[in-house]
Amino acid sequence: MIITLSPAKVLDFSPKVSTTEYSEPTFISEAMELNDILKDLQVTEIGHLMKINPKQALEVYQYIHSFDMDISPRKQAAAAYNGIAYTGLNSATFDDNDWKFAQQHLVILSGLYGALRPSDMIMPYRLEMQTKLANSKGKDLYDYWKQDISAYFNQRLNEDNKVWLNLSSNEYSKVIDKKQLPKDFKIITPVFKEQTSQGFKQVTVYAKKARGMMARYVIQKQIENPEEIQLFDSEGYTFAAFLSTDSEWVFIR
Repeated sequence: MIITLSPAKVLDFSPKVSTTEYSEPTFISEAMELNDILKDLQVTEIGHLMKINPKQALEVYQYIHSFDMDISPRKQAAAAYNGIAYTGLNSATFDDNDWKFAQQHLVILSGLYGALRPSDMIMPYRLEMQTKLANSKGKDLYDYWKQDISAYFNQRLNEDNKVWLNLSSNEYSKVIDKKQLPKDFKIITPVFKEQTSQGFKQVTVYAKKARGMMARYVIQKQIENPEEIQLFDSEGYTFAAFLSTDSEWVFIR
């Protein structure tokens, strides 16, 4: 089973991490190429392109111009991302077996790095997949990454049991061209809903955390059989067969 997560905008490059293992990103040369394109932009242009405020744009400008393995801090991807989903993943409490299983089964999709394994060493950056950054392959990052990430993902699925647990957002998962994947692959996209007076509704902040918690659940229990995912019960969630389809599994609380 291959699990996908989206990255996070919030980063934590403090030295604290629960593993000494590390690896290099598969697409580091492509990341360098994209960063070189970004180097041509002024702070105001970065703000306009990424739809962020001037303070954030200046921070990103500094990331871009210090994107050098000799001078920039580096950290394992699963520990460096610090958004809501990664609160749920909580890699700070992983032991060696967790890290090993995660390295074999978890893929973090990224606008700059393409596809990352949990122990891949990354530098501070901000580049969302939906950013319309013109490049050598087209008008945006989907044009840039679709072929490479799809081929990479096809290989990873073929090396595993051809099950894709899609815990990434549509912004990121749609970069993968399903036509390039094994014909007999299975995709499972979990959906997390809360009970309200209007029925079961998806609440973004809770859904993001739940994606990370489910990734953690699979990693810590070393799940290979997808049916076992339906036993996920973290923080009160339970599988709702009556709301689910073959490819969209709904969990409620």
